[in-house]
Amino acid sequence: MVVFDPPHLIKAGANSWLATKYGLLSEDWEKQLKEGFDECMRVLDQYGTLIFKWNDDQIKLSEVLKVFGQKPLFGDKRSKTHWCVFMKGVEE
Repeated sequence: MVVFDPPHLIKAGANSWLATKYGLLSEDWEKQLKEGFDECMRVLDQYGTLIFKWNDDQIKLSEVLKVFGQKPLFGDKRSKTHWCVFMKGVEE
């Protein structure tokens, strides 16, 4: 199992407490998140699970899932925070 909880902000002051606490994504956030997701999936064994945490405040989960190119098995939402579960399939 891998838990992927990347920064979710693209707009915050460089010295703000939000940026300090959660980190910031760069302008090429799609590439950053895709590379992180792909690396998480790479290190998993077959049928391993990836737990993904995302806050919808500045980038909607639907946009992030398009970047990943796959849908989660299931998920949960509390306020603006989403938890999604992915599973690595059989490698050919």
